[in-house]
Amino acid sequence: MDTLDWIAKWADYTPEKIAITSYDSNKSYTYSDLHNYANQLTKKFAARHIEEGDRIAVLSEHGLEYIVLFVACQRMGVIMVPLNYRLSQREISKLIADCTPSLLIYNQNHQPKVAQLANQNLKTISFDTLRDYYESPSATPVKNFEIKEDNPLFIFYTSGTTGTPKGVIYTNKMLFWNSLNTSMQLGITFRDSTINILPPYHTSGWNVFITPLLHKGAHIGMLEKFDAEKTLCLLELNKTTLFMALPTMLLMMQKAPIFKNVNLRKLRYIISGGEKVPSELVAYWKEEKNIYIRPGYGLTEAGPSITSLHHKMAHLKPNSIGKPNFYLSIKIVNKKGDVVPPTEVGELCIKGDIVTPGYWNNSVKTNNKIKKGWLFTGDFAYSDAEGFLYMKGRKNDMYISGGENIYPQEIETQLEAMEAIDKAVVLSVKDEKWGQCGIAFVASSDAQLSVAEIRTFLKPNLVAFKHPKYIFILNDIPQTSLGKVSRKQLLTYYNTITAKP
Repeated sequence: MDTLDWIAKWADYTPEKIAITSYDSNKSYTYSDLHNYANQLTKKFAARHIEEGDRIAVLSEHGLEYIVLFVACQRMGVIMVPLNYRLSQREISKLIADCTPSLLIYNQNHQPKVAQLANQNLKTISFDTLRDYYESPSATPVKNFEIKEDNPLFIFYTSGTTGTPKGVIYTNKMLFWNSLNTSMQLGITFRDSTINILPPYHTSGWNVFITPLLHKGAHIGMLEKFDAEKTLCLLELNKTTLFMALPTMLLMMQKAPIFKNVNLRKLRYIISGGEKVPSELVAYWKEEKNIYIRPGYGLTEAGPSITSLHHKMAHLKPNSIGKPNFYLSIKIVNKKGDVVPPTEVGELCIKGDIVTPGYWNNSVKTNNKIKKGWLFTGDFAYSDAEGFLYMKGRKNDMYISGGENIYPQEIETQLEAMEAIDKAVVLSVKDEKWGQCGIAFVASSDAQLSVAEIRTFLKPNLVAFKHPKYIFILNDIPQTSLGKVSRKQLLTYYNTITAKP
């Protein structure tokens, strides 16, 4: 029995324990089910001549079948490529051309999109067929597989909110050390449970809670799509102990009509990240539900469990992302690569077994990002005198106006301190006089709010050169499929309304 085959271990220790439950189909698999179904699947894949190092692309929401597929792929050394089903057929075609999968597995609701990909000579099967594969017992003996720590397990395509997608390689070694970091910070045991509402095409949809809880022999509930009221009901009904959600999702949950009445006393922590976690959000959940939100930081190329702010420090260190987790090292460096002192802003770098070996088919990008084992994240940060970390934004987000370095996140924090503003995003554009200037987009439900009022509010709180040149008041800030801010849509909006006739 392989030491990295956690499912086989738990199938031996607690075979009848429920491992995963789908709240869409109301079906559950035990650890024994997962183990046996994955074994059946490896036989079917071997019969189709799928071998170690091959890729299997997947176009589907999260579900029970996806977890079985994960276990089978890990045992065979096959690389799973979760595709973003919200992308267009043209965008998906590019990803498939890049990873050249031996097989594409899809959920039936995506069949029309799959049909459009037929000209790429893809071999495809539906999840319905996959289920038939593993639910049909076979007398063929199971091959003994060795799970190798350096074998890639996933390719996650990431481009943030802009840029060309890059395939981040995620290995078994990363999986193991990320699980250890997560469970040590949060004290995860086999008694814990979560409800996953995050999509499978992002590392958070696998490696924030699903794989660490599988490692611990715990229980995972799954929802294909996030729904604020349904999620709150399920958290209460299942006495869920751990939960991960983006700040945007938590805001939607607290605005749900049932929020005041649901009983979430069993929920030990909510983990949040992916974008800035407002201190007001942390305070609201603590005051209204006596639930701690633990902000943290992670990225597709490492972890994603990189830092965590202890819940008892949330009110003492507002807006901090905490301290580094156990099994990794960090440093903050300037342009020359020298480590900067506390309070000075620099680029955050990460080193450890949780760092990706690189990007799929992109050695140039790999060499630019990973130097002597250090991952240069492209994120600006600083530490205070006690070692608590604070983000200043993406390296590419910082802009220089009139010779001054300006960090959008600082301006956003000031804007969101205004009671009438629900959300703020600051971007930069070219400016004839200053080189670059800031443009702010704010979301407000106050129909009477004016740009003049916002400028008056900023005047005593922010030095003049940091004030955005343009401010736009919107009903909502557009989001990506993961619930992050869509800077692409905001820039398109700006370019549209400022275009010269």
